[in-house]
Amino acid sequence: MELNFNQGWRFRREGGAWENVTLPHDAMIAEPRCADAPGGVNSGYFPGGKYEYEKRFSVTDLNKSYVLHFEGVYQHCTISVGGVICASHRYGYTAFDVDISDAVRAGENLVTVTVDNSLQPNCRWYSGSGIYRDVTLLIRDRNYIKTLQIDTVSVSPAVIKVTSDADVVEIYDGDSLIASGTPGEIPIPGARLWSAEHPHLYRCRAKSADDEAWVTFGIRALAWSAKTGLTVNGETVKLRGGCLHHDHGVLGAGEYRESEERRIRILKEQGFNAVRIAHNPASQITLETCDRLGMYVMNECFDGWYVPKTYHDYSRHFSEDWKDDLAAMVESARNHPSVIMYSIGNEVSETATEKGAEVCGELADFVRSLDPTRPVTAGINVLLNVYAKMGLGVYKEKGEYRPEPLQTKAGYREKKSGSAFFNAMANKLGRLMFLMSAGKKGENAVKGAAKHLDIVGYNYASSRYDADAKAHPERISVGSETMAADLPYNWERVKQYPQLVGDFVWSAWDYLGEACIGDWTYHSYPGLPLLAGQGMIDITGKPLAAMAFMQTVWGLRNEPFIAVSPLNHTGETPSKGAWQFTNGIDSWTWQGYEGKKATVEVYFVSPRVRLTLNGRTVGEREAKNNRAVFHLRYAPGTLRAEALGEDGSVLSAAELKTGGDETILSVKPEKTTAKPGEIVYVPIEFTDKDGALKPYLEETVALSVTGGELLGFGSALCKTDEVFNQPRHRTYRGRALAVVRAGEGGSVIIKAGSGAVFGKAEIEVQR
Repeated sequence: MELNFNQGWRFRREGGAWENVTLPHDAMIAEPRCADAPGGVNSGYFPGGKYEYEKRFSVTDLNKSYVLHFEGVYQHCTISVGGVICASHRYGYTAFDVDISDAVRAGENLVTVTVDNSLQPNCRWYSGSGIYRDVTLLIRDRNYIKTLQIDTVSVSPAVIKVTSDADVVEIYDGDSLIASGTPGEIPIPGARLWSAEHPHLYRCRAKSADDEAWVTFGIRALAWSAKTGLTVNGETVKLRGGCLHHDHGVLGAGEYRESEERRIRILKEQGFNAVRIAHNPASQITLETCDRLGMYVMNECFDGWYVPKTYHDYSRHFSEDWKDDLAAMVESARNHPSVIMYSIGNEVSETATEKGAEVCGELADFVRSLDPTRPVTAGINVLLNVYAKMGLGVYKEKGEYRPEPLQTKAGYREKKSGSAFFNAMANKLGRLMFLMSAGKKGENAVKGAAKHLDIVGYNYASSRYDADAKAHPERISVGSETMAADLPYNWERVKQYPQLVGDFVWSAWDYLGEACIGDWTYHSYPGLPLLAGQGMIDITGKPLAAMAFMQTVWGLRNEPFIAVSPLNHTGETPSKGAWQFTNGIDSWTWQGYEGKKATVEVYFVSPRVRLTLNGRTVGEREAKNNRAVFHLRYAPGTLRAEALGEDGSVLSAAELKTGGDETILSVKPEKTTAKPGEIVYVPIEFTDKDGALKPYLEETVALSVTGGELLGFGSALCKTDEVFNQPRHRTYRGRALAVVRAGEGGSVIIKAGSGAVFGKAEIEVQR
C-alpha cells in the first residue's frame, strides 16, 4: 500500500513559530531576499536556513513494513520517529527511503524531519529549501516484493524481460490483461512501441504470496553508434532539446504534478522532443510526465565532482556519497522509457586532468554496471577545460574547509571559478569563445574524458563538430548545452553528421537564480536580480521570440515570425547576457509610443523577406541565419512580413495588428473546473476587448482568492524586489501569473484589480 504523506505537516524556521503546511513545501521562497545573502546572484539573493517539519500518524499493525519515501529534501536532513533517529541524507536532489519499521509504535507516532540549508553558498542556482517534493508512506508485508524491473529484449517481435523476486507477473494494456507468466522473458503480441511521438505505456503487476507491486513501462529499443546515431525502435532520432532547472517559477522549488505536466506539455507543443534535467536527477513526477506525454530525457546527476564550484557545495562529500547518489538516479529512472541517456556531470573541469579522466571512467563504468541499456555522457565545457589546463578559472582553496557559515558583513564575494568563471568569460568573449574550443588545445582538453563516455557532451563547443567528424568519425557526440543564436550553425551539423545526435539549448524554460545572466536588463527596473532571463519560455509559460526562432531553424515553422523590441524602453541601453540574442515581443500594440523608433526582427526560412506597414513597404532583406532586422517608426495599424521565393512570389506571410484603445484586465484560468486540492494556473493580462496583449502596461495588480489558496503570484521580470508569496505584483510585458489550489468544494473566485481596471474569474470545484 502506498499512502500520500503530504498532508497534515507542521513547519517552523529555526527559532520561529509553528505553521501548518502541505507538501511539497519550499521554505526558501518565503525567506527575505537581501543584497548580502551568501548565495548572491546564484540563489537570486535568497538566504538559506534551518527548518523543522513534523507530522503525526497512526500505526495499527506492527507486523507490517513501514518505509517513508522522500522524493527530495534540500538538504542535509535527518529523519526521526518518536525521537529515534532513523536516517540522514545529504544530497538535496536524490530520492531516498527511510525504513521506520523498528521505530514506530502502536497508536500515534510523530515523524520529525530537520533540514539544514544554512551553509551558503552551496549551489549555482536557486535550490529551494525543505521538503520540496512528495513524501509517500509505503506499508507492506515484511516479505514484500523488492525488485521489479522491465527491459525491452526486442521490438520485432516485441519481447520484454521482467526481473523480479515475485512469483507471477501480468502485463496490462489499459485495463486489459494481454500477457502473463513468471519473471523472465515474456512476448507481447501486437505490441505498440513507445517513442516521444507515440508514447504508449503498459502496466506490469507482480504478485507473490504476500504482496503485489505495479510498475508502468514502455516497450522501446534504444541503440547508438557513429554510423546510425541515436535510434529508437530502429529509427534515427535527432534531439531537439532544451535544458531545465528544477524550480517552478512563482512556486519556487515546490514540485506539483500539475506544474510539471504543464511545463512538459508546453515544451512539446513548442517543438522540443527532449529535455536535459540540469544539473540534478529528475523526480518521479518529471519522469512519469515525460513517459506519458512523450519527451526524451537526459538525466543528469552532478554539477561538480571533487573540486568546489561554490564553498559549501556537493564536492565536500562527493568522495563519500557519489556511488549512493548515482545509484539513486539510475534506480529512479530504470523503468522509464523516456530516459535515454545518463549524464554523470556538468562542466566538471576536473575532466581536463588525468585524475579527473580516471574518475570520469569510474563513474561511467559504475552507471553501466547498474544499467547497460542506456548511454553515458557528461556535459564537457571544452573552453573551461582549456582554461583549467592553463591554471585559470580553477577553484583555489583558502585554507582548510570549515563547515560553518561564512562571514558576510560586506556581502560575501567568492572569486569566480568553474562554471561561474566560464559564464563571466562568455559574456566578455562573445563569438571568440566559439573559436577557442576548436584546435589542438580543445582536443587535448577533452580527449581524456571522451574515451570513457558513450556519447561526448559538448557545452558551448560546436566549433568542434567539423573537426571531430574528420579526426574522430567514431566519436558520438551531442550539443549538451548551447545558445539559441548558434542553432542555425549547430542544426545544420546535427542534420549532416549521424554521430551528432542533437542539440540542447540553454535554457528551455527560465528559472530562479543565476540572476540576469542572460536577460536584456533595463536598469530602470528597481530591485535585486531574481531570474536568469535565459529561457526560450518565460516563467509564466509564455513562449518568447527566441522560441519561434528555434522552431524556424528546426523546420517546424513555415510562416515568418515578427518580433518587436519593447518600445517602452526606447532610448534605454540594456546590459545583455550572452544567452539571449533578442528581447523581441510579438506585438504591434504600443499606444502612446507613436513615432518612436522601432526595431523589428523577422525569422523565416525563405531566401528573402519583405516587411510592410499599413501596405507600404518598409524594406526587403535576405536571410542571414534565418533572421532579418528592420528599423522604422512606430505607427498603429498592420505590420506584415512576407516570405519571398527566388522569383519574388509570396510563399507565406504573418501579421501583427494594433489592438484597441480600451484596456481590460483579463483573468483566464487554464482550467475552468478542478478537483479539490488541484493546482490551477491563472494568467492575468492587460489586453484590449479582443484579447490583444498590451505589453507596455507594467502596473501593480492586487489579487483576492476565495474558495482556494493562492500558492504563488508574480511575473517574468528578472529584476525586482517583489516576492511571489504575496497577493500583489507588478506585471511585466503586460502579463503576470497566479497559481491557486482549489478548495474542498463550491468555486474558487479570483478577483484582480489595478487602478480603475478590474477582472474576475471562477473555477468550479468538482468532487
